[in-house]
Amino acid sequence: MCIPSLLLLALASLLGCGSRSELASVRGKVLLDGQPLPDAYVVFSPISHETTSYGRTDANGSYEMMFTDNEKGAWIGENLVRISTADLGRGGGPGPKERVPVVYNQETTLKADVKRGGNSFDFNLKSNAGRIKSAPAE
Repeated sequence: MCIPSLLLLALASLLGCGSRSELASVRGKVLLDGQPLPDAYVVFSPISHETTSYGRTDANGSYEMMFTDNEKGAWIGENLVRISTADLGRGGGPGPKERVPVVYNQETTLKADVKRGGNSFDFNLKSNAGRIKSAPAE
């Protein structure tokens, strides 16, 4: 391999599909009407990138965002945040009933501005913030 080819290969590996240095640690807590919301899916959808990050709350409502199954974090910058308790993709049948109003998921009004370093975003959702869209019965 000649020197120009090596330089091009090195440059391509540096540029990649987006720098992972643009990811930052994100964790927090989700409450519904002041109570921890367990087993909720949290999705950060960046405004400037296509790849989302995801998390799932534990029994205390705490979550940590994952960029991949092995890599923690979310894109730095403004993100739309969607929170849902519905799990429509598993088991072939209807999932659990959605407990979170659409203004926090399908028609989200939630945003988070992720900064370099560690970020903490707590969300105190209100069940009366909008109507709840439930999964269609099969």
